[in-house]
Amino acid sequence: MNVCLVTSPRFSCKPVRKALPPPGLASLGAVARQAGHAVFGVDGLLIGNPKTIARRVAACEPHVVGTNTSTIDRLAGIRTIRRIRRAVPKAFIVVGGSHFAHSAADALQSIPEIDAVAVGEGERTFLELLEHLPPRDALGQIDGLVYRDEDGRIIRNAPRRVMRDINGLPMPAWDLFEIGEYRFSSHGVGKLGEIEHNRPPVSCIMTTRGCPQSCVFCANSLNKRMRFLDPVLAVDQIEWLHKEFGVTALNVYDDDFLTSKRHAGAFCEELLRRNQRLTWWCGARPVGLDRELLKLMRRSGCVRISFGVESGADSVLKTIRKNFTCDQIYEAMEIVGKIGFEKVDIFLILGLPGETIDTIDETVAFANSLKGLLGDAWQRESLIGQLPLIYPGTEMEQMGRRQGCLPEDFSWNKPYLEPDRHLPLVNHRYNTVPHFQNRHLPLSELCAHVKKHHWSELSPGRKRRYRAAPLRKVKVALHLG
Repeated sequence: MNVCLVTSPRFSCKPVRKALPPPGLASLGAVARQAGHAVFGVDGLLIGNPKTIARRVAACEPHVVGTNTSTIDRLAGIRTIRRIRRAVPKAFIVVGGSHFAHSAADALQSIPEIDAVAVGEGERTFLELLEHLPPRDALGQIDGLVYRDEDGRIIRNAPRRVMRDINGLPMPAWDLFEIGEYRFSSHGVGKLGEIEHNRPPVSCIMTTRGCPQSCVFCANSLNKRMRFLDPVLAVDQIEWLHKEFGVTALNVYDDDFLTSKRHAGAFCEELLRRNQRLTWWCGARPVGLDRELLKLMRRSGCVRISFGVESGADSVLKTIRKNFTCDQIYEAMEIVGKIGFEKVDIFLILGLPGETIDTIDETVAFANSLKGLLGDAWQRESLIGQLPLIYPGTEMEQMGRRQGCLPEDFSWNKPYLEPDRHLPLVNHRYNTVPHFQNRHLPLSELCAHVKKHHWSELSPGRKRRYRAAPLRKVKVALHLG
């Protein structure tokens, strides 16, 4: 059977090179290939135009097409799916990933071009789907599948059990995608754009699956069972990527690389044992950090580490269930600042549930104190965080529905524009994603407070957006933007 796996374009439907190759689709490709299917990859991210992507897919003459998208890029992804359906009308189209998994029934109702949604880890579900096709009468036997039957009814099968051991999976089929074309300079090393100028191929690897945390704004926290990839197998992947594509820069794509200190340490030791001259970076929780482990990470090539701090107010951190305090964050950054990482990212969000004017001021002051600890490694242009986005399947989605942030007829898979998209702190990339706002602190008041009290902390780009906000408001009112 011919199988075509397609990366979805970004929201603009323009070619993007500052990205990472798709670990999920590469893993699906590996299990399908191992089972004897002919597997093809189409880099929709690198192509951009949905019509061109569909032509590439059609050239593969696929029986099955698999794709996914993010909530931010979903409308471009849906446009692409519709183009693919026109190009290959008889192919079975199955989608997956967090966005579609958490809006499966809505997706099947809103996008008739989709035949099925794989919910949860997709390898076994996808493999069983390939075994049962082309007849569709046995789809009900596949755990983790949501599909439309011959009468048009949406059927949700039993959930797929989480894989206990990920070490039995084949190495992801990275060769399906044009690894050498991915750059991802915005999360590289050194000065912004350095990787782009030097042009080293960039890839990613997942050494763990799952996240034990319960953050209200994140759908990843729904899969709490942690699984760990044997460090030997992880470094086997890295060696292969280097040998085949010349990859020397790598994003460790785990939700929290430091969930297990033993596993993280073993990974670093394996890199050193094999003398891998690799530049890599990762994300972690800013709590309970081990000084010696951080030094080991640095020796093994880790140059950059990202932390989801979100807020500098303990009351907000408690409301969103981050399970750490500002004192713990500060203590962690004191350690990190002395290790010698080239860059440290601190992610902040303003306007989370429980936010007030006072907690905004607390967060800005706290971020400024962290900046002092990190010195030259501080990576943020601004002390002002992003506004909170609502994602399907999260607790914050339910909060947003109760507070009226989403229209009653809202669909995750139909066109949508954020009503407050004219506000200066709304990034244009997120215009199609609903924003959360507290009843007692509308986003307009939040933006006004930042302008009045924290203007000096804004980046030049955000100051320009503030100056352009009146014109943007007129354009939105006239349905011009």
